[in-house]
Amino acid sequence: MRMKKGPFSVCLCSVLVLCGVMFCFGVEEETGTSASVSFPESVYTFDAVFEGLSVPHDFVIQNKGTGVLDVQRVEGG
Repeated sequence: MRMKKGPFSVCLCSVLVLCGVMFCFGVEEETGTSASVSFPESVYTFDAVFEGLSVPHDFVIQNKGTGVLDVQRVEGG
């Protein structure tokens, strides 16, 4: 049985992408070197699920720079 993608899935994906974009611009430069954040998977579309079920997915954040990448906060929708 395939369910229609609801507004929750669309909203969650939008929030996660927005958080990723905001995080990219929040990276600070330290001691002459800089971190460079990279998201190998910039968008992930969740399949429809029944309310209350959890949907696990690992979102990978990579540091392509030479500085320290300090992830201070991660939020979901």
